[in-house]
Amino acid sequence: MTGQAQDQSQQTQSQAQQPSWNPFATLEQVGLLALGAVDLALDQVRRAAGQGQGVASRSDLRELVADGVQDLKVRGELASKRVAASDSDNYLELMAHRAIARNGITGDAPAAGKTAPPHA
Repeated sequence: MTGQAQDQSQQTQSQAQQPSWNPFATLEQVGLLALGAVDLALDQVRRAAGQGQGVASRSDLRELVADGVQDLKVRGELASKRVAASDSDNYLELMAHRAIARNGITGDAPAAGKTAPPHA
């Protein structure tokens, strides 16, 4: 046997040993990946439902919801002020005014032990 004939016979043997491409095996792998992803998603939904039941059984649920709604209103108001505040008051100045109003401090006469931030 010549070297070339020997190489051809080895290539033929190696091709015979290599498994041929099987579309069903690939489809099976894709299916297993999809099922794994669905299982993971359902697990996350189960966990979220469990946490939701824990929140729903709280005795202070009304206060929790009221605080959440108030926080969302404040966030929305602040976000709209930031977007539209290019020609109006400074964002930090707005926050300082709100803190002063919330604590009952006037800009002219600070309460005992409380000082108002200086106006720029």
